[in-house]
Amino acid sequence: MGPSFINTMTNNEIKRIQSLERGKSRREYGQFLIEGKRLVQSALEWREGLDLIYFTDPFRRENTEWLQSIESSDVLYENIPAKQLEKISFTKSPSGIVAVCNLPEQQKPDLNQNRWLYLDRIADPGNMGTILRSAAWFDLNHVALSVDCVDPFNPKVVRAGMGAHFGLSIHSNLDLGRFSKTHTLIGGDHRGADAASVEIPERCVLVLGSEAHGLSSDSLEMINQKVAIEKLGFGESLNVGSAAAILMYLFTNK
Repeated sequence: MGPSFINTMTNNEIKRIQSLERGKSRREYGQFLIEGKRLVQSALEWREGLDLIYFTDPFRRENTEWLQSIESSDVLYENIPAKQLEKISFTKSPSGIVAVCNLPEQQKPDLNQNRWLYLDRIADPGNMGTILRSAAWFDLNHVALSVDCVDPFNPKVVRAGMGAHFGLSIHSNLDLGRFSKTHTLIGGDHRGADAASVEIPERCVLVLGSEAHGLSSDSLEMINQKVAIEKLGFGESLNVGSAAAILMYLFTNK
């Protein structure tokens, strides 16, 4: 069982963790924050970058058996006062457990991988997290982001991703042109052919734009094939997260 004694965090520790809500501080410290039992469990299962887990005494009492898995690992943990955990949490109703994780080292993209997902100017954190969660589900494990995308380790993105970050290889600030000579670029666009009927080559990149603006003009110039989702009922458009999941399903099942 996790420790029953309660540690008190210093003000500097609290301020440092609070600062991880900002992208500049995440880059400076090379860390980000995750919250909730499910996300911490995902990090434990993947054994990816967990630095320090904080939980409250009420959480410890309610999760005695689960905390034994932490105690048997080499991950550091601290039982802290509930009021202090509230200070370092980025949510209105903290669940009683958070963890500081190390940002993964940015590696060179492996262009030998056959299939990639490329996100073009996805700025909404909820949409980004939802898309990353779907990418993990459909085994599109290599994801590239354009320069104007939201930080994938923004707290809202991480929450919406539901643990996807730990199994994906995410490359930020990558130009789509890197793939133009090695892969077929397939872009989601309402003017495209029905995605269900398009032949998907073995080496290709699925390119998705923002809900508000679609694919950028630069991306459109490089796209080899535009695809769309056929509308069977009514409505103006699909949320980009929903459209992404449908296209990824079609993309990975051909």
